Amino acid sequence: MNGFPSYPDDFLNKLRQDDCFFIIGHISPDGDCLYSELAMQALLTEMGKVSYVANAGPFERSEIAAQRSQFLQHMPSNLKAKNPTVIVVDCSTPDRIGSFINEINGLSIMVIDHHQSGEPFGDYRFVFSESPSTTLLIQHLFVQLGLKITPNIAHLLFFGFATDSGFFKFLNAGQGTVLRMVADLVDAGVSPNEIYSEMSGGKELAYVQYLGKLIERTQAFFDGRVLCSYCYLSDNDKYNTNDKPSDALYTQLLSVEVVKAVMLFKEQPEGKTEVGFRSTHKSNVDVGLLASTFGGGGHKCASGLTVSMSIEEIREKLLAELKKQLI
Repeated sequence: MNGFPSYPDDFLNKLRQDDCFFIIGHISPDGDCLYSELAMQALLTEMGKVSYVANAGPFERSEIAAQRSQFLQHMPSNLKAKNPTVIVVDCSTPDRIGSFINEINGLSIMVIDHHQSGEPFGDYRFVFSESPSTTLLIQHLFVQLGLKITPNIAHLLFFGFATDSGFFKFLNAGQGTVLRMVADLVDAGVSPNEIYSEMSGGKELAYVQYLGKLIERTQAFFDGRVLCSYCYLSDNDKYNTNDKPSDALYTQLLSVEVVKAVMLFKEQPEGKTEVGFRSTHKSNVDVGLLASTFGGGGHKCASGLTVSMSIEEIREKLLAELKKQLI
């Protein structure tokens, strides 16, 4: 067994005793979210269970777009009548599952997550913030249950890890356990080279042009220590690409010498705003704490939230909170 804590007995017993499961991840999913869902579904299949994966989307990244057809957008009424057990993966606050929050009302909820901040929810929880990805927590569950990790499952697990670890870039000293777990996936048949090509290739020209526009829109605050950029609904028509360059933008802006934190504001329908946060690993800014102040959650260096405010309104509130951390 690796250095991760064991899943509690009540969590394992719930998996063993129930027969039907509904698996959900957070809105605006990334590779760790979607592949955690698919890996969890594969685990339940190995256990002889029936399960369904669902995600409210949008599927804005080219590397996950091909998976869209596998995910339900809503819970069918005939499925809810079966009283399925809900498993929420890679999600630190209930509002981050979108419209499903109303559809799963009254159902038993299990949570598997690795975010260090947020709003605890669910009837059964396994949260370990020292894991760089949720897929590694599901790999840990495979091992604890004694289930075989096939090459296809190993691909799902490695992909999610590679997404949230920045392909190993975000790992720190003392995380040898993680490398040993990932080595097991490579031994099971994963090609890191192929997954890197899958994640980084296939970009459209519109993607590159949109990235350039987001860089052009960037504003500096607090002597350049905080950088903000903006996505608008009108961009969807101007830059006709399903692949949004937010990750590439974070990488570029965090490379600026004095920057401590980056915020990307995304205009949403109905007057809402989604905000993505990143901070450097040498920064004293905790963006997970920042997001949780307004109902979001995440890690010290990566987090997000969605609020019913305009971009300008939430930006001013966030900057005021950031100022306290920068002092």
